[in-house]
Amino acid sequence: MSDEPVVAALERSSARDAAWGKLRLMSATLRRLLYACLPVFALAYVLGLVLLQRWLYPLAMIAWLAVIGWAGLRMARFACPRCGGAFFETWYFFKPLRRTCAGCGLPREAK
Repeated sequence: MSDEPVVAALERSSARDAAWGKLRLMSATLRRLLYACLPVFALAYVLGLVLLQRWLYPLAMIAWLAVIGWAGLRMARFACPRCGGAFFETWYFFKPLRRTCAGCGLPREAK
């Protein structure tokens, strides 16, 4: 009796678990960056006033928004573990709170 189908199923399952873990990490990173936005901007503003550097606040804002954009693009390009297509976006719309795959309908966190 061959164990090849069982081994293949376990490999697919572990690959899906790894993909969902990666998505959870990307989602948490983006959420934390968004939550930290106001404190970082406030700190940059105060430091700009204290150090008399007017360029500090715009520079911090541009850099922080670039990091948020990078994290958002990374999450937007998450590939569905089943179909390999973009999980959150269709050709015309990006929906980051989507609970199912845009291509195949696989529910988020499905085994």
